[in-house]
Amino acid sequence: MEKLRSYFFFNYRFKNASLWFKRLLYIYVIIRTTHWLVYYELLFGEHSIVLSQYESIGFIKDLAFLLYKSASSHVNLYALIVLLLFSFLRLFTHHLSFLGDLLIWFLVLNIHNKVYPSLTGGDMLLNQFLVFNCFISKQFSKTLGGFNSFCTALHNFAIIAVIAQICLLYFMAGLAKLGDESWVYGKAISLVSQIRHFSIYPTNYYPILDPFYVFLNYLVLFYQLLFPFLVWIKQIKKPLLLIGIFMHIYIGLMMGLPEFSAVMMIGYVFFWPQKPEVN
Repeated sequence: MEKLRSYFFFNYRFKNASLWFKRLLYIYVIIRTTHWLVYYELLFGEHSIVLSQYESIGFIKDLAFLLYKSASSHVNLYALIVLLLFSFLRLFTHHLSFLGDLLIWFLVLNIHNKVYPSLTGGDMLLNQFLVFNCFISKQFSKTLGGFNSFCTALHNFAIIAVIAQICLLYFMAGLAKLGDESWVYGKAISLVSQIRHFSIYPTNYYPILDPFYVFLNYLVLFYQLLFPFLVWIKQIKKPLLLIGIFMHIYIGLMMGLPEFSAVMMIGYVFFWPQKPEVN
């Protein structure tokens, strides 16, 4: 019990990784917000593709649908501009640490609910990361006494939550694939490669590459199932993560899920081997 107390309350963990995680998260939100602004008329304008028909589900839950139920398209524009400004602010300064991160999460949550038909699994994961990001520190002060111990514990628990989220996501995704014939018999990657609509850079399908697709199929399947266990083995940690990075680049470019791939790779910073930190 004393070791657990010491681990969570006495020292900030993953300091360098935390800084990278937060920077990459802000950069991603900036890119995502820019994308929303480019397609503003399609997603938020008067003739948006999103059908808005909202009924109250309670005061607290309604807070997540402020943009969705708003009758003014200008409110959406203001929200995007504020999100962009606060993301830049948090990227380059230490000001408004918790409140700034909380506002970023709140705005992204409302925007996601506003443009729900355009979301992917990466957006769901982004929401989780932004919640945990509120408690992950950018500064590591030890001068606040008991309150600092509380902040330290929140920081460390939030990092554990990010790590657990990724491990659980991979394992559950692998289990789900075991219930799909196309994955079990090695045909899933081949089938997806034949659907040009999903690919950002579509290529022609060549049957001669089927053995390679089968290899990729089982590589993805076993990677997801075994990741939560193999990633803790120091000797193979870095090669395993590199395989995951290449896998997500392929998923992003060839399977049309760049948002999911980018968010997953942001979470990798907490798994990447770190140099010993001086507390």
